[in-house]
Amino acid sequence: MRIGLPFRRQKESVVGSEMVVNLTSIGREKAEQFETSGSQAEVLQTLSEKGPSTLKELSDETRIPMDTMKHIVKALIRSQYIKVQRADSELE
Repeated sequence: MRIGLPFRRQKESVVGSEMVVNLTSIGREKAEQFETSGSQAEVLQTLSEKGPSTLKELSDETRIPMDTMKHIVKALIRSQYIKVQRADSELE
């Protein structure tokens, strides 16, 4: 009999350039309080000012390379500062 782990760690979702992300309430507070620094702060500030954005839009706006942006977004999602939003949710 094989015994597995009591839970499985969820795979991190694939972060693509057309993925739309938005601030969570925690992220909004952090953006307003400037409690983050560097590139993460710049992304939070951009989302605070522009609203939901694709990674490509964020990369273009902040001039942060897309590969770096993907890492930043993953870290901000793990920190629960931003969340993934369906691209077509505005149409509903």
